[in-house]
Amino acid sequence: MWMKITHVETFLLDVPLKQRAITDSQSRLESVEFVAIRVDTDDGISGWGFNWNYTKGTRAVKAIIDDTYVPNLIGKDPLNHKNVLKELHYINHFIGQVGVTRVGMCAVEMALWDIRLKVARMPLWQYLGPCKDKVKAYNTDGGWLSWSTDELIRDMSNLVERGFDAVKMKLGRPEPKEDYERVKAVRRALGDDVKLMVDVNTVWDLKTAIVWGRRLEEFDIYWLEEPMNPFDKKAHTELAHQLDVPIAVGETIYTKYDFRDYIEAGAVDIVQADATKLSGIDEWLDVAALARCYNLEVIPHTNVQQKLHVQLAAATPNVPMVEYCYESLVDIWENPIRVENGYYTLPEEPGLGCKLTDQVLRECRVG
Repeated sequence: MWMKITHVETFLLDVPLKQRAITDSQSRLESVEFVAIRVDTDDGISGWGFNWNYTKGTRAVKAIIDDTYVPNLIGKDPLNHKNVLKELHYINHFIGQVGVTRVGMCAVEMALWDIRLKVARMPLWQYLGPCKDKVKAYNTDGGWLSWSTDELIRDMSNLVERGFDAVKMKLGRPEPKEDYERVKAVRRALGDDVKLMVDVNTVWDLKTAIVWGRRLEEFDIYWLEEPMNPFDKKAHTELAHQLDVPIAVGETIYTKYDFRDYIEAGAVDIVQADATKLSGIDEWLDVAALARCYNLEVIPHTNVQQKLHVQLAAATPNVPMVEYCYESLVDIWENPIRVENGYYTLPEEPGLGCKLTDQVLRECRVG
């Protein structure tokens, strides 16, 4: 079957949270920016893709797509997506091949995948070949850094009562002893049967990570996430050798080659590959396969992109669970994915399933 791309439209969106502002050690979040893309074909099938950012700046991604990618998409066959993406990769060589160029590339790749899946009349997880019929969820929405200790205990206990047996809380307060005391209080409240993860969002240095990582080991932490600057592989290698608690990284790692270097150095135990930070689905699958060769779990970083990562998880043996976060934004998607008794249900409609609702596209559009 031969198809031709006839038209491409992009949307810049600023979608407000339907809850109070949330914080980690890096930022305060009141809304999420999106760039959405619709790729139309002469066969009447349209594909939708997106990418996102929790701070401003996504306008630059829209500009890259509009100015660089769109002119080179028109007339191409979307089913020949690997060759199309290879072409796009090299035309931005002197602008940069990570950052906004890669964020835009991912949105394009998703749209091309969406077309392919609609032609096949299958959702992504089914097209790839499933190895599970439901995917376990863990929840981050009760553990924000600005919450008081009492609020942490209340909200994380509520998550456990709702059926989540794995939860995550944020660290990175100016005084690490505060983090320690908050983890201690939460572990005491939740008991020993709940998996508890902690996320520093990159703000510790090596000395702090070693000292306080060791202290946190007494609370049976399932993983210590993003303890330090992600570009410092040497420091992560040293930390992994110093601590017994597993080290999780990946939210701010942008290429499969960087993941390869982390894995080969023994600097990571939990691989948090995010398809929206890589160049898309194909590169995510490469990273997951590499991690499996080293018997490492992949637990993708996920904020708003649950429907994408849950489908990848359902087709990937070494993905035990997927993050559930920003619960107030679940309904911004058409046919949103749901969690029941701690597990995601898998979508049934053909396609990638990553289209924002018409209401969001209309009411949250910028400019």
